[in-house]
Amino acid sequence: MKGSYKVKVSRRHGTTFEFTVRRNITIVRGDSGTGKTTLYDMVADYTRLGDRSGVTVQCERPCVALTDIDWRNQLAGIAGSIVFIDEGMEDLPSECFASAVGESDNYYVIFTRSELSYLPYSINEVYKIKTSGKYHSLVPMYKEGEGHRYSLSRAKANKDFDVLLTEDSKSGLQFFEARFDGEKLHCESAQSNTKILDWLCSHDDDPVFVIADGAAFGPYADRVLKYQKEHPHEVTVCLPESFEWLLLSSGVVKADGVEENLASPENYVDSAKYMS
Repeated sequence: MKGSYKVKVSRRHGTTFEFTVRRNITIVRGDSGTGKTTLYDMVADYTRLGDRSGVTVQCERPCVALTDIDWRNQLAGIAGSIVFIDEGMEDLPSECFASAVGESDNYYVIFTRSELSYLPYSINEVYKIKTSGKYHSLVPMYKEGEGHRYSLSRAKANKDFDVLLTEDSKSGLQFFEARFDGEKLHCESAQSNTKILDWLCSHDDDPVFVIADGAAFGPYADRVLKYQKEHPHEVTVCLPESFEWLLLSSGVVKADGVEENLASPENYVDSAKYMS
C-alpha cells in the first residue's frame, strides 16, 4: 500500500472519530478513558457484524480489527487494508508480530502505551485522541519545536556543542566528520538509535547535538526527549526524516520530483517493501 487515507468511524447518533492514516504504522497513545478502546471496539463491532453493528466506517480501504485469538491466521487473510489492534493483544510487543507486519502490505493503527521497539515507526505518526463533544480526532504527540527540532539552524554547532552524535557509524557519521574536520566539534556514533539514551546518560556533562532518523525513532522518542527536557543546556535533539532526507532537502542532490517526494513520502514508499 501507498498513500494516505481518511478514516471516519461513527456510531449511529453517537460517537464519531475522524482522522488520516499516512503510513504503514500509526501509534495511538493515551491513558485509560481517552477513547482508544472505544475506537477499537467500534471497528471490531463493524468487523464482526457489518451494518448490523450500528457502526459506519468510511474509508477507501477496508478497515479491520485484529483480535487476539489466532491473530496469525486472521492476518494471513488480510491484504490492502487498515488493521486496528488493541493494546491488550498479548503478542503485540513481540518480534514475531513485528515480522508479520513487515511481511504484509497493510497499514496498522495500534493502540498502545508500550514502546514496541521491534516496530520502526515514525515520530510523526504517534498520536493522542482529542475530544470535542462526541467528535474525536488524532493529534500528534510530538510537534516541531516541542521536544525535537527539524532545523540545523543551531548547527553553527561547533560554537554551541562539543559533540555531534549520530545513530549510525557509516555514511551519516562520515558526512559530518568531513563537514567538521579541523574544527573543535567532535563527531561520534551511538552505534544505533537504541543506544542514544545510554550514550547521553554516560556523557551527561557534554554539550551534544543529537541527530537521528525520525522515520524510525518513534519507540525511543519519549525517553530521549524527556532527557533533553531535563538537560536543556546540554542536549539538543534533531529528528529529520532520515539522513537521505537531509541531503535531498539541502539541494546537494539535483533530480526531478525531489520536492514532491520529500513533501509526501507516503505516496512513494510501498509498505509491502519497507518497514518505515
